[in-house]
Amino acid sequence: MQPQDLNMTTTVTGHQLFLFVTLADAEDETELARAIDGLGGDMENAHDVDGAPSEDAFSRGRFQLLRAEAGLTNDQQIIHPAVSEAHGMVRLECATLAPIKEYEDGLRTLIEERGGSVETLAGVMRPRSYTSHAMTQFAYAHAMPPNNGETHPLAAVTPMNKTDAWWQMDFLHRESFFLPRYDENENIVVKGHALASAAGVPSINRRLVHAPEGYGLQGNYDFVGYFEFAEADAPVFREVMAGLRDTQQNPEWKYVLEGPEWWGRRVRNAAQMLGQV
Repeated sequence: MQPQDLNMTTTVTGHQLFLFVTLADAEDETELARAIDGLGGDMENAHDVDGAPSEDAFSRGRFQLLRAEAGLTNDQQIIHPAVSEAHGMVRLECATLAPIKEYEDGLRTLIEERGGSVETLAGVMRPRSYTSHAMTQFAYAHAMPPNNGETHPLAAVTPMNKTDAWWQMDFLHRESFFLPRYDENENIVVKGHALASAAGVPSINRRLVHAPEGYGLQGNYDFVGYFEFAEADAPVFREVMAGLRDTQQNPEWKYVLEGPEWWGRRVRNAAQMLGQV
């Protein structure tokens, strides 16, 4: 399915890559860490930055290194060991694909020549398709902006697909799942996506990317969600995800198939990602 066939925006505002790194056993990764840090030499390290990237930084590319948080990742419907068992992850974002694709190629060479592997989830950034002015004020006007890695040390990645039945719906039918539903006495009987996730708006920074080639395609995720938050707000993130997965209160999730919910800790350099310090 292509966006233009679904009454969704076709505009691309940027690119993101999620590079899940699985390491082979090695005694000393000092040289590898130094080489990985060299890959991002011309890019901005998002770990040290508050707020959205500047135009210059976005044009050059930005990276964030993460070390897997042991015991926090959990599998959902789509089993994907290359994601769920990854030791670390690099998130890249850029206005164009070429700079971050070059980083990906370099990282893959470094890891694979040492017996490890890199699994890539790719996505494009688009303007919101289901957002009216009123919903923007409710869900985004007071949303938590990006923060540095010391303020928001935890991150989670949530790749997912929508079912064929979802993509076959009329766009007004799909859009209705984001709003609450009321009975004949005007009482809320179903929260919908907006209210089910409302608790996370002021405390969790959320980013969402779309499948570059279109939706409902074999071998792709339709969406990849990325969330950053403080240690104290980890329970809020879990509450939000539980609310979204409650199909009685959020019927949209009947049409969702999730990949692993991968948790990581944001780190400043490759030595920290590789667990050397």
